Amino acid sequence: MNTLKLKAKMILLNKSIDEMCAALGISRSAWFRKTTGVSQFTQSEICAMRNELDLDDHETAQIFFNSMVS
Repeated sequence: MNTLKLKAKMILLNKSIDEMCAALGISRSAWFRKTTGVSQFTQSEICAMRNELDLDDHETAQIFFNSMVS
């Protein structure tokens, strides 16, 4: 996961961690576990973030996947 790109997109859209947690239905502690790699975002959480941050396919792949799958 590329946390810096996620944070950059959140800043660009003026989205706070609390707003993201509310959109995903998770706690702040779960957010920090997921953004630090202790646990992973679920598919439904990634879909919710795509909608919340207006991410296209390329941005989604850059943020959530370490390498492109061919």
